Amino acid sequence: MECVGSNSGELPAPVFSIESCLRTLHQNKRVVREEGLKDLAAALEGFVSADDYRYDHYEYEQAMDRCFYFLRSGSATERKDAYRAIGLYALTVGPKAEILILDRLFDVDRLSGMVPSSPSEAERAVAAIGCLAAATLACGKRPADAKRTLKAIWEVMEEAGAAAIPRVLAAAMSAWTVVLPAARDTGGRTPFVLIAKLLRADDPTVRVAAGEALAVCIELNILPRQPQPPRWWNDKRAESRPGDRPLLESRVSELAFPEEKHAHKNEHAEEITLFRQIDDLLKRNKQQIEDLEKIKNNERPEESNGPCVKVPKRWVKLVHLNFLKQYIGEGFDTHFHLNLALFRDNLGLTRAAAGDGAEEGLPAHEKKQLRKDRDRQMSLAVKRDRQNKTKQYD
Repeated sequence: MECVGSNSGELPAPVFSIESCLRTLHQNKRVVREEGLKDLAAALEGFVSADDYRYDHYEYEQAMDRCFYFLRSGSATERKDAYRAIGLYALTVGPKAEILILDRLFDVDRLSGMVPSSPSEAERAVAAIGCLAAATLACGKRPADAKRTLKAIWEVMEEAGAAAIPRVLAAAMSAWTVVLPAARDTGGRTPFVLIAKLLRADDPTVRVAAGEALAVCIELNILPRQPQPPRWWNDKRAESRPGDRPLLESRVSELAFPEEKHAHKNEHAEEITLFRQIDDLLKRNKQQIEDLEKIKNNERPEESNGPCVKVPKRWVKLVHLNFLKQYIGEGFDTHFHLNLALFRDNLGLTRAAAGDGAEEGLPAHEKKQLRKDRDRQMSLAVKRDRQNKTKQYD
């Protein structure tokens, strides 16, 4: 970092220079190189404008070449910080990058970076998983790119080393969920057996990650198996299997409405709220399926009096926003307002989707849609309150 002088008596503000950073990345001292990686990640976290990138794109690509070198032969800290810098670079530059970030990530180590051999490697593994998910979101051009990432992350979750560390397992499940919409299907795998298993994990972050995966699958119309009524005495279609819809619904209901003697509501309030939303989503989806069956049979579907829990409008966008907020960190607001190629054009996320309620600077059609959504949500809330005024959760 270089500094600019100030006459205010305050400490000079650090100014990032990619040329200076590139020199530190080639130093012999490991401590200096690690400092350079942190400076690079901090600059990318704060967002590099298109003009700055066009002017210094050669230097940034040289820095990325150095980061990929660290993935192969750097120290543990260098590898972790290099993964973060590569992921942030992918989010910043996206498909405009002249280097093929996704292909190079798969060429470097495939699974070795994402699978920890011991708990001490958990931070590096989480960084590698997040880097691959971020690069796929920003640079994936075809569903095949996302499917390749889904397959790699799924293999990580099947590894004993990753499954034994809740933090790594939760990160892998979340990354799998984030990439799933771009793949358009699960690549021939049935995720519900694993989701059902993770919903019973002791760690709440793993349960939440599994719940979000289930919600996104339902929203994408990737539905768990529904056992059929038996037609004869040994009809195997009626047998219950792990990952079947009734078992998933039962477990989600247990997490949404825990028994008083086992519930620590103050500690798990956010988790309970989340699973109540997922429970409501499952009930609404089940009602929609039943209504479609009635329509096929020329029957009139009944009006639904579902529970009055506010459900996120789009689970896919919610998961994308949560992932990017956590991954980018303090620079999220800057990216959200300036990185339009990623948030608006690629993922379809706007300030209205983020829920900050700011209308200033929005295009006219977005302002109109935002007001329309608010009015509709208010009408639905009033209607639900009237229908369910005698119902209480607790």
